[in-house]
Amino acid sequence: MTGGEKLFNFLNIIFMLLIILVIFFPLYSVVMTSVVSSKEIAEKRYVLFPSTIDLGAYKNIFEGSNIIISAYKITLFRVAAGTAAALLASYFAAYAFAKKDLPGRNGLVLIYYFTTLFSGGLIPYYITIRFMGLMNNILVYILPMLISVWNTLLIRNFIMNIPESLVESSLIDGANEVQVLFRIIFPLSVPVLVTIGLFYAIDQWNSWWDAYLFVSEGSKQPLQLVLRNILALSDVRLKNTGRVVAEVRPPSRAIQNATIVVSTLPIALVYPFLQKYFVKGIMIGAVKG
Repeated sequence: MTGGEKLFNFLNIIFMLLIILVIFFPLYSVVMTSVVSSKEIAEKRYVLFPSTIDLGAYKNIFEGSNIIISAYKITLFRVAAGTAAALLASYFAAYAFAKKDLPGRNGLVLIYYFTTLFSGGLIPYYITIRFMGLMNNILVYILPMLISVWNTLLIRNFIMNIPESLVESSLIDGANEVQVLFRIIFPLSVPVLVTIGLFYAIDQWNSWWDAYLFVSEGSKQPLQLVLRNILALSDVRLKNTGRVVAEVRPPSRAIQNATIVVSTLPIALVYPFLQKYFVKGIMIGAVKG
């Protein structure tokens, strides 16, 4: 290795460490601010090393109110059910579009892709949701997000890279289309399905706009909308059955940051286990058009 290459590697390592520091510092600050006392948070703007650990904000969130717990359940439901339904629907559509003998395949794919270029707008979307009877219905978290055109095309491109001879030999051996779909194509498509599933799960986990528009019942609102409402209020009051359950509360900033930690931690813990599929699924799914 030449001197120039060694210098480049050294500078590259320093640069990456700086990027990691820039990303890590805000996250670390949020976590530390969520576990400090009201006195310390009033004295300091940023808390990097708290003198004492105070879990009052987390206690206030989970013990002082059923709102967060109920919102957590709704979010977990929409992530699990919404991701599974969307992944299954996208997989079926992708398999159909990948079939070369599908009548009018190119035209159907073009129409399918055309829907990404134009939108009817918010008012027609709202009227459609209302007409379908999805107002204050938890299915509003699943049905409108059932299929992503982009994700479906990624799965389609992945399936198109599977050798046709494998499918033809299975059909010759007596397998039908359903058996080919689930026993041949599905196991080979695990990398891209896990990747797309992660996309759907993150979208469901972070989504709050649909609940803000279509769900007014507090018991059906997801965690992110509750988080948004907490962050929007300067005086945080978590209520249970219409009553303020704690007159002496941790500072609003500590509760805000504790809520951010509570809402972010689960998806952050899941991601590392799925990362090994991420690059492979995207690269293979994006090769063939």
